[in-house]
Amino acid sequence: MHRAIPVLWNIAARNVLRHWKRTLITAMVLSVGIAFFLLFDSMLAGMDRITIDTAVDYENSSVSVRTQRYQQDVASLPLEEALASPDSIMNSVADLLPQGSHLTPRTRFHVRVSNWIDETPALAVAVDPDRDSTVFHTNTRLVEGNWVQPGSVVLGSMLARDLGLKVGDWLVLTAIRADGSMDAMELAVGGVADLPLTSLSNQSLYLDLVDAARILGEPVPITEIDIRLPSSLTLDAMVAQAEALAAKLEAALPGIEAFSIGEASRDYLAMKEMKSKFSYVLIFVVLLIAAVGIVNTLLMSLYSRIREVGVLAAYGLEPGDIRRLFSIEGVLVGIAGSLGGILIGALLVGLLARYGISFDSLVGNADLGALPRGILLKGQWNPAAFVMGFLFGVAVSWLATILPARRASRIEVTEALRFV
Repeated sequence: MHRAIPVLWNIAARNVLRHWKRTLITAMVLSVGIAFFLLFDSMLAGMDRITIDTAVDYENSSVSVRTQRYQQDVASLPLEEALASPDSIMNSVADLLPQGSHLTPRTRFHVRVSNWIDETPALAVAVDPDRDSTVFHTNTRLVEGNWVQPGSVVLGSMLARDLGLKVGDWLVLTAIRADGSMDAMELAVGGVADLPLTSLSNQSLYLDLVDAARILGEPVPITEIDIRLPSSLTLDAMVAQAEALAAKLEAALPGIEAFSIGEASRDYLAMKEMKSKFSYVLIFVVLLIAAVGIVNTLLMSLYSRIREVGVLAAYGLEPGDIRRLFSIEGVLVGIAGSLGGILIGALLVGLLARYGISFDSLVGNADLGALPRGILLKGQWNPAAFVMGFLFGVAVSWLATILPARRASRIEVTEALRFV
């Protein structure tokens, strides 16, 4: 049997090449299925990466340091639970950060914004303009005016549109201080930012910590210290790095809570796992269709070669050898189709990773919630998906040969030799 195996591979290769048109069609079906899976997997990974990157760039940072009581009631943005001695905490945090990290103080608080005609609730974010720009990318989304300066605010574009405000106009902010008293102040609109998160563009404004002190009182309460870590190649590495730093900070600074991007995006990351499972279902369905084609191809090959099978049996090939012959043919078709799928998939993923595609072109003007707007979606390379696609393609091709191989091995020699 062992000596017959090289012969079987030789015969199988000649049969595959002899019926090259049939082989090409079957391999192309397999190639398209695998390439589509790789492209879909790359798009899903790119969507996940861009969503988490956007959260880091504009809202959550890699790790946010807050008091434990503040984090427990974070939805109400309790100013009375601000960080004690924020400068000292920032110095301590800075000593624990990896090289290339940046940090900045921020204060978030609820305000009411008035243009003297209409009034609406909003989220005010007090920032140190220079330091904030090293952690967040909000300043890069300006469509009008300048980044935060004392005496002026930057509005989200949807908030500015709803209030009919533009650069140079004036508005009134009203806020409740930590002691429960209320104060108001007048500020100019210094800039308008088209932010990729609908929630921020619709209800956020940014002002200098100096101005926040005027409305909230001295010293201005600092509710969080946001940290940006160096970029990571993969999403999993980014989340793991942030979680490791959060644990390190909590161990070194009792009484504070370090909120990592992994915790902030826990629901989305859980949904990411569900999407990954869906992609596996997708490739299974696509390759199942390809398997039907392979079964059909080999059955047609069998019926056109019954006399040949009889001759091989007459020369001493056992039924097991005949089964192996058809299995090898299926595997060869699977290898060809899988290699084609890998090459086509690599080309498509490479184009997507380099040039990307407009996120808005995929979803239109829908409210995307946590998903970003106006962002270029770029594919992500996933070597594991390429390996899995190849192996799965070959395995499906091999499994598809079971029925034709069984039928071929059961053909009687005398009947096969009489077949014309």
